[in-house]
Amino acid sequence: MTTLLQRTRVACPYHLANMRVDEIIGEVLSSTHPTLRLKAPLLGQAMPLSKDVDVFFGRGVDPMHFDAPWSVHWETSEGAFPTFDGTLCVCADETYASSIIELRGEYTPPLGLAGEVFDYAVGSRIASATARNLLEGIARKIEARYGEIERSKHVTSN
Repeated sequence: MTTLLQRTRVACPYHLANMRVDEIIGEVLSSTHPTLRLKAPLLGQAMPLSKDVDVFFGRGVDPMHFDAPWSVHWETSEGAFPTFDGTLCVCADETYASSIIELRGEYTPPLGLAGEVFDYAVGSRIASATARNLLEGIARKIEARYGEIERSKHVTSN
């Protein structure tokens, strides 16, 4: 089993970032196809290739009742790729103006020993890049929504 930890800083205060993540994932869950399509980059190729990955979300549980985590599961229907299970949460950053989105979880490389060797050589980088793509996409949406709110404050105060 391989552990994956990826973090992305987002220019939005912690409590507002939590609200935006809930909105973004809520929109995915309320859609007619409650998955998120994500590209998993395949590294080491002469031409950039990618594989579509379906991402599923569910409400997670924080035993300390501090954060509001989301469970995350991703898989692809094509080829021998691992499935991932983990948790996505928003963490406080060093300043009020930003927060961190964190994805932590595990996957088991398919194909036994050959899969483990591939994971060591390349697969873990593909998994990290896939996680980074997911977090950066969410971060862009959070920052865009936060920016809209901040801009509207300046318009109404003038």
